[in-house]
Amino acid sequence: MSILLEGAWIITQNENRETLRGDILIEDNQIVQVGEGISSEGIEERIDCSRKIIFPGLVNAHTHCAMGLLRGYGEGLPLKNWLAEKIWPAEAKLKPEDIYWGSLLGMIEMIRSGTTSFSDMYPVGMERMADAAGEIGMRAVLGYGMMDKPEGRNLEGELNRAKEMLGELGKANPRIKGSVSAHSLYMCSEELVKKGKELANENGMLFQMHVSETREEVFTLLSEKKMRPVQYLESLGVLDSLSLFSHMGWVTKKEIEIAGKNGVSVAHCPMSSLKLAVGDIAPISEFMEKGANVCLGTDGPASNNSLNMLESLKMSLLLQSHKYWDPTRFSVANAWDSATLNGAKALGIHSGEISEGKLADLVIVDALAANLKPLPADLRMIAYSINPSNITDMIIDGKFVMKEGKIEFVDEGMVLEKAEDVAHELLNR
Repeated sequence: MSILLEGAWIITQNENRETLRGDILIEDNQIVQVGEGISSEGIEERIDCSRKIIFPGLVNAHTHCAMGLLRGYGEGLPLKNWLAEKIWPAEAKLKPEDIYWGSLLGMIEMIRSGTTSFSDMYPVGMERMADAAGEIGMRAVLGYGMMDKPEGRNLEGELNRAKEMLGELGKANPRIKGSVSAHSLYMCSEELVKKGKELANENGMLFQMHVSETREEVFTLLSEKKMRPVQYLESLGVLDSLSLFSHMGWVTKKEIEIAGKNGVSVAHCPMSSLKLAVGDIAPISEFMEKGANVCLGTDGPASNNSLNMLESLKMSLLLQSHKYWDPTRFSVANAWDSATLNGAKALGIHSGEISEGKLADLVIVDALAANLKPLPADLRMIAYSINPSNITDMIIDGKFVMKEGKIEFVDEGMVLEKAEDVAHELLNR
């Protein structure tokens, strides 16, 4: 299948970070040409994009997308209480089929707000999340969220469950990749973290964890191990460029240096950190300056309450400006890189920019919208002003997954209705 997108404003995110006025030629699942006046001879589908802005698909580096079933549940509680009293008891009742419908709900929201790829960890039903991603057309990196400290779980059982899931994902389509996920240091033993990283290394896969999200988490580990989380993880030998750590708000300058030295990816989730009142703003400017790969995520739609990466992009800018009293410390260009190129790098996806040879994962925006005037293709304007209503189309892997505002491969209305029914039934089990 060949598609020619003609006459658009193109935010390339290429090596020179160019913004162009021109065409994009897609063949099968790749971008094969970007520029002006590309020949339309033999092209199967031509689309006039003269009133459109096109940018690379956003990469949500950390979420739990099926938690849309629990959106609004347990509001107003501190993180520890919210998890222990509300979320974990509800999640213990989840069935794989619930995850399928919750995942489709979340993926519709992600598509409508510009996300083409996402990374997810969850303690149940990840095979059904893979099914949902395959059906709706998204890219996903998925991991079973291992935990061996809760009653009823043990190290070998968790590792075996992770291995089973990886085997199942191997049967899925090429857009779906496996990862190994250990929930956190407070929910996982030292041995599980080490063996989880070994399993990831054996398979050449990403290793994911929640790290240094709260002050209590940090000081509990300090009292037990006499080390802070990043130092402790370094002592376990789990820090490298295939490690993706989410949150990383309560860190010291020494830990920032350690993360940078080891090329760790850091997924900043500004909206959930604010909503859950974790008490600090992740110093992503400093992580970036020390060499860490800074990405952006939404976290789950129960802790955010959104899967809107456009919000995360904007809020990352506002919070760094506020934290450092300096709007240039973490620039608009840095934020765009974090939402596209850096996320793609962390997840091992050949996307994040609009250039020849890259995967055709594209977001198409209505440039005539009032909130994007008068400078429609200005990076700053889009970062601070865009919202999901501006997005008209999305292409993932060379195929339209949303066209002229319509989700292509699933019945959106049916999914919304079914997800609502599943959520009500879940909370009454």
